[in-house]
Amino acid sequence: MDDETGDSVPPDAKAEIAEAIGAALAKHGYERLTTAKIAAEYDKSEAGLYYHYDSKDEMIAAFLDGAAAAQAAELTDDDREDSETRLRAACERLFVAPGDERAGLHVAVMELLSHAPYNETLRDPLRELEGATLDALADIIREGVGDGTFREVDPDATAAFLLAAADGSTGFHVALEMDVGADLRRGWSAYVDSLLADG
Repeated sequence: MDDETGDSVPPDAKAEIAEAIGAALAKHGYERLTTAKIAAEYDKSEAGLYYHYDSKDEMIAAFLDGAAAAQAAELTDDDREDSETRLRAACERLFVAPGDERAGLHVAVMELLSHAPYNETLRDPLRELEGATLDALADIIREGVGDGTFREVDPDATAAFLLAAADGSTGFHVALEMDVGADLRRGWSAYVDSLLADG
């Protein structure tokens, strides 16, 4: 391994390993994840992984670091759209359904969150991932309040509520596959409606 944080890992290798970790996490979850399963997605040997990182958790932490930036970019990537459209698109992304291609990864992140209180290697990257999502949501809402699209709400509190609802929905809707997708969509959509200044 190059260093403890993986900061010296070549960008191409880092991106390839992160993609492999994301795919392996989505398929196997955290508890059943092994470096052999990551290597299978990486299409290289386990030794190649250990050349850059000392442990499975360090690999996952590096993946989460990249995921935080990617999540923020994906939630705020279209400045041409109005803030209402951007907030609805963000909710569509965060409230995933069991059949969604991102469902497995969302469940894996939920599983990682349950380990965060006891795992220092994972805790900070998970805080960054959730924090990046909060910040992106709050920025959209803040912009909407500023331009008159949304009524005078607290952007940080509103973002926190939406993220908590989305994270919670992963548990009973995606992980347990409870048939509440239509209800969830009506629920968050009505909540966004309630934020509109003209509503």
